[in-house]
Amino acid sequence: TQMRFFNIEWKMNVPNALSLARIALLPVFVVFYLNSENNKTLMYWAFGILILSGLTDSLDGIIARKFNQITDLGKLLDPIADKLTQVTVVICLALRYSEVVYLLIICMVKEICQALGGLFLLHHGMKIQGARWFGKISTFTFYSVMVLIVGWPSMPKWLLVSLVILVALLMIFAFIKYITMFFRIKNRSSDEKQTIDSTKTA
Repeated sequence: TQMRFFNIEWKMNVPNALSLARIALLPVFVVFYLNSENNKTLMYWAFGILILSGLTDSLDGIIARKFNQITDLGKLLDPIADKLTQVTVVICLALRYSEVVYLLIICMVKEICQALGGLFLLHHGMKIQGARWFGKISTFTFYSVMVLIVGWPSMPKWLLVSLVILVALLMIFAFIKYITMFFRIKNRSSDEKQTIDSTKTA
């Protein structure tokens, strides 16, 4: 059954199923990681789940492009899965490493603003744009650093701080680029609407 919501056709396919699977893995990661401080087995499981999440993130994009399964639903689900994963992992790490708290604040502000911006565009019938290169670089670096921190709990503090700063800077850069992209789409849509209205009244 196909439904429409926010001008999006809710059509399920393999890439979209993989995005949903990533979301479903998050509670499992949380349980394993938060109980892994004195249990290496659970730490390995949490580490593996995070790697699996990253692999499915890459795989759904490859499948969507190769088999022409790119959908508006996929453009919505993929970033939602990314955002939920980033926020969930950062919260878990912030509970164990105080240095990650600053990254959590940046991540929350960025994701809330982007979510509101995306809802605004959908509500006004504007198309969701796919991931851009700066977002992909930020996400890839995030996954790499988070996997490293989860898998190396005894990481030297100087290295931990350096990696957190790197991720934070890339997040801020991607956030600024998305803000400019949002206003460009919004202004272009407003200009097109004004042109149509002028044509109708002419």
